Amino acid sequence: METIRNKSFEEIYNHILGEIQRGSVDRKHPFHLCFLSTINNLTGFPDSRTVVLRKIDRDSFTLRVHTDSRSEKIHHIKSCQNTHLLFYNQKAKLQVRIRSIGKEVEDEQLKKEVWSQAQEISQRCYYVPHSPSTEINTPFLNSEIDSTDQNLGFKVFSILEFKPFELDILELNYEGHLRASLKVNDGNLEKAVWLMP
Repeated sequence: METIRNKSFEEIYNHILGEIQRGSVDRKHPFHLCFLSTINNLTGFPDSRTVVLRKIDRDSFTLRVHTDSRSEKIHHIKSCQNTHLLFYNQKAKLQVRIRSIGKEVEDEQLKKEVWSQAQEISQRCYYVPHSPSTEINTPFLNSEIDSTDQNLGFKVFSILEFKPFELDILELNYEGHLRASLKVNDGNLEKAVWLMP
């Protein structure tokens, strides 16, 4: 794996965009899953969870994930749009931390298009009878899914989009760990500096 040591900041930025793009389409790529952190205003603590990266728009540098509209992360983002995404590639020893502004997509036509392209196994996740984090008496079974319930499925399907504004990139390296901070605006690299790892 080629190190970022001798790359320009523009090359590093394009490399990271490429890795994230690969993660959005390749289920086996380490960046396919990332950690999303939101601020829980009720507890005052950040909440983190693993999400599946579904799409990246490289021109505007917008990231997209899918979720249940009843989930707590939706409520967190509506209260505070400050979000954090964490990617890690163990083989490349590459960590990318992204500060971003999150929002729920309100474009119903886009949601319909994305829903219609989703695999049946993915759609089934949105037919669970209770909202995520609801206390239940026994562990949930897929046999409880009612795919005919008109109040579920597409009705609770939602899309979240994230606009990164700062990337903290860390590459662990035998010759010396490398760390860089990149500030971006609407997909454009505006400022970049090396940091002590």
